[in-house]
Amino acid sequence: MANFDVSKVWVILIPAKQPTAAKMAEELSHYIELLRCQAKLPQTSPRVQDTSETPPDDSVPIILLNVDMERQEGNGFSWRMGKDRIEIYGESGRGLCNGVFDFLGALGFRWPRPGQELLPPLDKLQPNEYIPKEVDAYHPSEADSICRRMVFGRKDSSKTLESMIVWAVRNKIDTLVFSLRSRVLQDHSPRPGDPPITRFFARLFGKPNHDREIVLRLAEKYKLAIEGGGWDLSLLVPRGYFFLNQEIFRMNSGKRIKQYNFCPTAPQTIRLLQKEAEKIFRANPKVAVYHLWPDRGHEQTWCSCPTCRAFTLVEQNRIAVNAVADTLAKVNPGARISYYENISDQGDVAPRHNIFKINHLPGETGVEAMGWFLEENIGQPTPQA
Repeated sequence: MANFDVSKVWVILIPAKQPTAAKMAEELSHYIELLRCQAKLPQTSPRVQDTSETPPDDSVPIILLNVDMERQEGNGFSWRMGKDRIEIYGESGRGLCNGVFDFLGALGFRWPRPGQELLPPLDKLQPNEYIPKEVDAYHPSEADSICRRMVFGRKDSSKTLESMIVWAVRNKIDTLVFSLRSRVLQDHSPRPGDPPITRFFARLFGKPNHDREIVLRLAEKYKLAIEGGGWDLSLLVPRGYFFLNQEIFRMNSGKRIKQYNFCPTAPQTIRLLQKEAEKIFRANPKVAVYHLWPDRGHEQTWCSCPTCRAFTLVEQNRIAVNAVADTLAKVNPGARISYYENISDQGDVAPRHNIFKINHLPGETGVEAMGWFLEENIGQPTPQA
């Protein structure tokens, strides 16, 4: 618990023309107002001032927000608190968001579930003794090792989507992962390169995608990254093809079945995987990471046809993901794919250069410490970095 004198009228200093810093000043003001209300103090909001203006007098307590405006990535932060001065720094806009909510968490604020705010006990905030507190800057060595991701389910609701994202921000989650089936990744708006007739009908009959609008707006406001996928590799082989061509589906005990994964060695499967993947990749040019894992609970359920029997489970999975990775490399060379693999047998099929492996899936015990959270687990103990 950090000491904080809520009775003082604080001034929040922010860099000029920095929307993320302005948003974080708004967040800090909101929580300071909650504390003043709890303490039955006059409702005087902190004054927000940018650093290009004349600085306040030395006797005025200040909260200084600073951010590296040249950086777009990274979630590192640091903050320290003295008697009349609090400094919060972010190595990017995302880092500043994390720094502000880490500071509020140190005061005792908690956000256990969407729409719920727990205030710290008032007596714990009294400034009995001011001891400067410093938190070392969080300098990630590798983005995949420190990025905190929340994986959303396939059925997103516009009514709850915004509150869940705000919950994620307050709990210092950096990246939102949406299913390939989610409306968030479905962009049907007309593009400049589309034929005129296509643009005409898109404007005439197209429906507003409120889910996508909500996510993009909040992602920009809080500098969140958006990624696609999850247990979605099979979505690239639509089940409706079973009645047209059963050879693309997996064999089990000598019989083709459409449940769980598919036959990765059939040439028709490779073509279908790449065709369906290209649609998604082209609709989401700004998505830099896709997660393509086998069906949930059936990560080791693959094909036993004569051709596939020549390959291990690891190799079958890699064949499928490699095919999609080849398409991604053509559509978006800077993007990558994560694949799941936790079997010691490495096999002889080498992974492509634009894919990376994860050994644990969201929902597994202890995997939150590795930065993975499931939307369906919201309301369980608040994740702490």
